[in-house]
Amino acid sequence: MNGLELDMKARKAKEYVFGDLLGMETHCQNHYAEYFSKSNFSCNVTQLSKGELLTSSICAPIKNVHLEVFKSNQTLLYEEDANQNSVAFCWIKGQDTMSGSSTIIGGHKMRSPSIAGFNRLNKAGGNTWDIVGAHTVLCCMSLKWEKLKDQIDQMNAYNAYARLEECIGIDTESDCTHQLRRLFEQHFEFGLKCGQAFYDLAIATLEESSDNENLITERSDQTDLIEDLVKLLHEDRLGLPPLRIGEITKFLNAEEKSLSEVCRSNFDMSILELIKSIRLEQVKKSYLNSHVPTGLRYFTMKKNAEYYGFKNWNTFERLYFRTFSQSPEETIEKASKSTVFVSDLLRSRS
Repeated sequence: MNGLELDMKARKAKEYVFGDLLGMETHCQNHYAEYFSKSNFSCNVTQLSKGELLTSSICAPIKNVHLEVFKSNQTLLYEEDANQNSVAFCWIKGQDTMSGSSTIIGGHKMRSPSIAGFNRLNKAGGNTWDIVGAHTVLCCMSLKWEKLKDQIDQMNAYNAYARLEECIGIDTESDCTHQLRRLFEQHFEFGLKCGQAFYDLAIATLEESSDNENLITERSDQTDLIEDLVKLLHEDRLGLPPLRIGEITKFLNAEEKSLSEVCRSNFDMSILELIKSIRLEQVKKSYLNSHVPTGLRYFTMKKNAEYYGFKNWNTFERLYFRTFSQSPEETIEKASKSTVFVSDLLRSRS
């Protein structure tokens, strides 16, 4: 009886506060592994805007459902491996209904009615990406695909299945969508004891999204190009120098003009600026790597910058400080201290 009671009791909601993205990536990998132990999940997060970083993630576990509220004071590029284990449903909270947002989930530009993230499942392997705008509150729900698929089959919910196969996001004001969001909020306030209702409402939302009034975004060549581009920029080619733009276009079989247009459209920056942002973040993470002794990180500080393509140290130092509001030495010094803060959140009694 005690075991049954333990299963039915909602676990505490926890807030994790991060001052660097390496800690956030580690947290994401560990937290995902709790729900999908057989997955080999990995992710990369890059700071796109300039300034000191502060992010927070509020996680409220429930059986078979991963629920999270995320926000950051900086605009972030979030990449993860596509998989066959889970389906993501993401929306933004508190955004004006008609205005646009700098947040893009898997290629779907987010507005108040938007729900997106389905392309985490749509590709057998590969890379998916999101842009989370600064000071945006992002709500994320992850459901187990096998359980969701079984329920879709039992209900003959063919429209729901088609939506997951064909599109990356929808804009919908259906009653089911509003109920899903309210249920999400209730869980973070009270702590629900069963996750089944999240599956029911997710399927109903997808089923109702077939109305002509709703905006549906299908996969596009542009979305695929961004996925391939950002993944390529992270690949370590066994110590070889970083790829130049000409080599990147050759690898992707794309024109430089096409890459520039897709970067401007999605990131509001040139391809060179995107490359520089990703490589700066890679250098910063090498300075934060706690598995390397502090003295060795200081000793290899300049070599690491050069490895990622920054050959002039003085120029790099200025760029680094403008981007992160700290020097490389300060990053290494801070890395020796705890930068992840965790607190339990009190819930009201249901």
